[in-house]
Amino acid sequence: MDTAASDFFRLSLHCMAPLRIFRASLSILASALAILLLVFLETGCANIVPPGGGPRDSLPPVLMRATPPDSSLNVKTSGILLDFDEFIEAKNTADQVFISPLPQKQPLIEYKLRTLSVKLKDSLLPNTTYIIDFGRSIADINEGNKMNGLRYVFSTGSRLDTNSISGNVVLAENGTADSTLLVLLHTSSSDSAVVKEKPRYIARVDVNGNFSFNYLPEGTFYLYALKDADGDKRYNPATEVFAFADDPVLLPSSKAPPQLLAYAAAKVNESRADAAIPVTGGPPALLYTTNLENGFLGLTDSLQLRYRSPLQKIDSSRIILTIDSFETVKNVTLTYDSTRKSLLIHTDWKEGARYRLLLNSDYAQDTSGKKAIKTDTLSYTMKRVADYGTVRIRFQSLDTSLHPVLLFYENNALAEHVPLQRTEWYAPLFKPGKYDLFLLYDTNRNGRWDPGDFFSKPKRQPERVLPLKVSLTVKANWDNELKIDL
Repeated sequence: MDTAASDFFRLSLHCMAPLRIFRASLSILASALAILLLVFLETGCANIVPPGGGPRDSLPPVLMRATPPDSSLNVKTSGILLDFDEFIEAKNTADQVFISPLPQKQPLIEYKLRTLSVKLKDSLLPNTTYIIDFGRSIADINEGNKMNGLRYVFSTGSRLDTNSISGNVVLAENGTADSTLLVLLHTSSSDSAVVKEKPRYIARVDVNGNFSFNYLPEGTFYLYALKDADGDKRYNPATEVFAFADDPVLLPSSKAPPQLLAYAAAKVNESRADAAIPVTGGPPALLYTTNLENGFLGLTDSLQLRYRSPLQKIDSSRIILTIDSFETVKNVTLTYDSTRKSLLIHTDWKEGARYRLLLNSDYAQDTSGKKAIKTDTLSYTMKRVADYGTVRIRFQSLDTSLHPVLLFYENNALAEHVPLQRTEWYAPLFKPGKYDLFLLYDTNRNGRWDPGDFFSKPKRQPERVLPLKVSLTVKANWDNELKIDL
């Protein structure tokens, strides 16, 4: 090979080298794809998993800036802007946002992106400290994480008011807290103000019953608590839970009472007497329900016939009680409860016996004119001693001079109440179940809890009930004992 041909051959090899490398790369790539395809076919369809977005946002929005700034003085504008670190939304502002002093007109509250605006429609009062409590109205728009406890403060004068009132509210009937209660401050001394007027200041109650007012001016205030069922911030004596302080609070000198006792002056009875006798046409029938449990009556109970309206008259000769083989029971006592809506029937019950109560037509009539229009027979069986447990409770540090009454609650309903004469109490027959225990200090010694009366002269606070924070589980055919240190 001559020199020219040799040079041409070497040049050809040099030029073909990249082509060989490219072909080798294609071969490697093809082999890799083939392997992936083989793995795919052997393992079935692949699961396509989107990339993770990180942990869920659990933090509420953060206030970055306020205009005017929080705690500003000599404020003249009624418009407020709050800027947050993320997109927000505001819900239920009419119920959640409290402005003190309470305005006559509802403010305009709007939100857009990261900004919340508040427009006060009332003219600002001179030299007054305003507090806006946003409650739980503000949340981030994506995850719904709510802010809690955001308050914005400003003054139309040259300083912020610095007085405060704090205290606690519990339900007098059971000693527990109710976080749905509101605490109100009025400036009028008239008893009717809490019914006819809106309060000057409002505060929320926390889960422990605690409340606080801050940035208050000097002056005399009248302190109340209210379960505001209708949302008008006024007391409806017929149905709403209510509490009042005996004395006004003078700022800055005096303090609020350590605790307010809330009560409902009258309970709304929503129960209805179901039809015991079906009636079609004719005069209205006298209907009742009973206290029987699946056809059984407790050995320590009276048979109760409960009516929707008070009973006007009873003909005891038309009521006949028999036992087992239709033998008439001689010793039968008929009494009313205090409302005359329950007829109580009692005798010396025999355990395990089967009784029949014969209610002849015209045996009774209620105040609405309803009568028993046909004869009815009620059959039931008495429980046995073995169906009960014995209960013995010993108290330490019990002051019997306060007329204590031991209350047994089962499933939040009062099951039994027992006046305590000494530091040990024993019951040979007690219904099995799990009971929460409370202690009533029975001021008027009538054996039951009594609500307060704000409009009486003098005013009367409700009787106080102390939750004992212990439970008693009574087992059938068992000796159940408990020690309680007060």
